[in-house]
Amino acid sequence: MAITVTAQMVNSLREKTGIGMMKCKEALVASEGDIEKAIEYLRKHGAAVAAKRSDKDAKEGTVFVGSSETKAFAFELTCETDFVAQSDDFKKLGSDIAEAIKANNASTVEDVLKLPVGSITVTGRIEEVLAKIGEKIEIRRLAILPLAANEVASFYSHLGGKIGTVAKLAFEGTPNGGKEAVEATAKIIVLHVTASNPAALDESGLPPELVAKEREIAKEQIINEGKTKPDFVDRAVEGRVKKVLKQLCLLDQEFYLDAKKTVNDVLAEEQKKLGVSKLSVAQFARFEKGK
Repeated sequence: MAITVTAQMVNSLREKTGIGMMKCKEALVASEGDIEKAIEYLRKHGAAVAAKRSDKDAKEGTVFVGSSETKAFAFELTCETDFVAQSDDFKKLGSDIAEAIKANNASTVEDVLKLPVGSITVTGRIEEVLAKIGEKIEIRRLAILPLAANEVASFYSHLGGKIGTVAKLAFEGTPNGGKEAVEATAKIIVLHVTASNPAALDESGLPPELVAKEREIAKEQIINEGKTKPDFVDRAVEGRVKKVLKQLCLLDQEFYLDAKKTVNDVLAEEQKKLGVSKLSVAQFARFEKGK
């Protein structure tokens, strides 16, 4: 016997899921009026939408950042249009994922997708939103910075999540003003990273292919200037490459608030002010939407 799907049933499902009336009716008809099965139907429909749209370009979205007592984190949640990125549903999804990361251990995107959000997982939560908006949504990248007892972190969201940055500082000794004072220094560093976009902490962290490419570019520039003597070219190449690499390495960069200082200089000043025997940048991550 066919089940009559009433307007009250449809409205009840809509209130539970936030999904449109027609989709709710479709789910209830397919599930013979069973609300729980209808919710499962809608979640599966979300997975089907994801499969259909897997080849779509999802360059819009938001970078979410946050921290807890044990970690700092950043992740980029992507979608297909800026309209969806600005929607309450997308923002709530990002917030739910951030809360799941705060409350649980994870180190990879795959780990995060399995984390609980209420009675479902992050994957299930994404499928719910997919079913409602019909756009590809994915966690494109993730950074987790675990915190030890002698480490603090700071995070910063720029332009409503267009850029998200996290930075972790390590210290040795008892800081003047406690950990809160070190956190204030971490805030200075995270703002610098946001503004200056370093590629690595120091030269050892730069990809070898990037360094090789810079050497190639410098060599071509020098030869094009008419300087071809091998010994001179080699010395000139190293000099130019060194200047370029300083601009890419966080510790060697000119401090964004005072070009007369490097980040290393600022850290040395802060170390003295804090009264600790050592202060260093342990890790950082900077994500820019779509890049």
